[in-house]
Amino acid sequence: MKPYKNAPDHDLLNSTSSIPTPFLVVQEEVLDANINRIHDYARSHGFAVRPHVKTHKSLHIAGTQLQAGAAGIAVAKVGEAEVMSRLGDVDITVAYPAVGEDRAKRIARLARTHRIRVAVDSTYLMDALSDAALESGSEIGIHVMFDAGLHRCGYADPETVTRLAAYAERMKGLRYDGIQLYLGHLYGEAAHESRSFDAINKQWKPVYEALCHADLCPHMVSSGSTPSLFNTHMVEHVNELRVGTAVLNDYFVMYFGHCSLEQCAARVVATVVSDATPGQVIIDAGSKSLSAKQMLRNERLTLGYIVEYPEARLFRLHEEHGWIDTSRCMKAPHMGQRLSIIPVNIALCMNLYDTFYILRSNGTTECMKVDARGCHV
Repeated sequence: MKPYKNAPDHDLLNSTSSIPTPFLVVQEEVLDANINRIHDYARSHGFAVRPHVKTHKSLHIAGTQLQAGAAGIAVAKVGEAEVMSRLGDVDITVAYPAVGEDRAKRIARLARTHRIRVAVDSTYLMDALSDAALESGSEIGIHVMFDAGLHRCGYADPETVTRLAAYAERMKGLRYDGIQLYLGHLYGEAAHESRSFDAINKQWKPVYEALCHADLCPHMVSSGSTPSLFNTHMVEHVNELRVGTAVLNDYFVMYFGHCSLEQCAARVVATVVSDATPGQVIIDAGSKSLSAKQMLRNERLTLGYIVEYPEARLFRLHEEHGWIDTSRCMKAPHMGQRLSIIPVNIALCMNLYDTFYILRSNGTTECMKVDARGCHV
C-alpha cells in the first residue's frame, strides 16, 4: 500500500461528532475545488463539461456543477434522468445503451421537455427509440459508441461506426448528435503514457475520417473516465468531458496517483465497537455502508483508506461490521473512537445511503438527500 501523509481529520470528526455513525460526509470546500479544477482544465482545452451524476446521484451536487458552467449532465439510467430533470432546463445524455421498450418510452417522454440523447451501439436500440419518439411526438439524440479499448460497448472499425451513425441520421424521431468514448481501460501509468493515447488515436482517427467522408462528421465527441481525465486532450477531436468520480474522488483514484488525499471529498465516518482481538478492531461500518468493492487482493486486500491510521488495513466486511488490522499501528484506535474512511468506490458507496452530509467550510453540516439512489433502470 502506498503511504499518504496527512494529519488526522480532526476538523471533520469534531464537526460531525453529534451525527450517529456510520454516515457519509462530503467536504464542500474539497468538492468546490475539484469542480473548479475540472473546469479550469476544460477551458484550457476548449472542452465542454458534462458531469456524470451516477457518481453522486444528488440534485444538490449536480446543481452546483451546472452553476459552475457545465453544459448538461450525463446519467447511467433512465431513472436518474427522470430525477435530474427536476433541475429544470438541463441537457441530458443517457451514457448507456438503454435497451428495452419501457426505457425507450420513458426517454421519449422526457424528450418532450428536455434535450436528451442516448449512447447506442446497435440498430436494435435505435429502432426502439425511433418508435417511442414517433409515438410520443418527440426527438431523441443519438451518440454512437466508439470502443476506445475497454471492449465493453461500441465498435472500433470505421465501417460499423459509420453505418450506425448513418442509421441514426436517417431514422425518423432520432437526431445524430455525435460519438461517445470511454477510456476506462486507462489507469495508473497507462493513463499518463503517450503511447496509450497513440493507440487510441490509431483506431479513432480512421473512424473520424470515415464519418466526415460520409458527411457525418460528429459535432460532439464526448469522452469520459477519471484516471485519464486530465490527459483527455491527447485524444484527437474530443470536445466534451463526461466527468464522474473526479468531482469527489475515492481510494481507487488516489491509490493509482490520479488525485491527492486532500482532493478526496467524501468520507464514511465509523466508530470502533470492539477491540476484543489483539491487533484488530471492529467498526460499525460494513458492506452496507462502504460496499464490498476491493482494492488489490490476497494479503494486500483493502476495502477503504483510514485517514487517521494509514498503517491500518480494512481487510474484511460483513453487512454491519468492518475488520481493521491494527498490528502495524504505533498506537491502535480505541473503543468508541471515530474514524474517517475513504471508500474504494464512491459511486457504489453513495448509492447505499438515503442521505449524506455536506460539511461547510465554517464547520456546520447540512443533511442532503441522495435523490437518485436505487435508480437501477
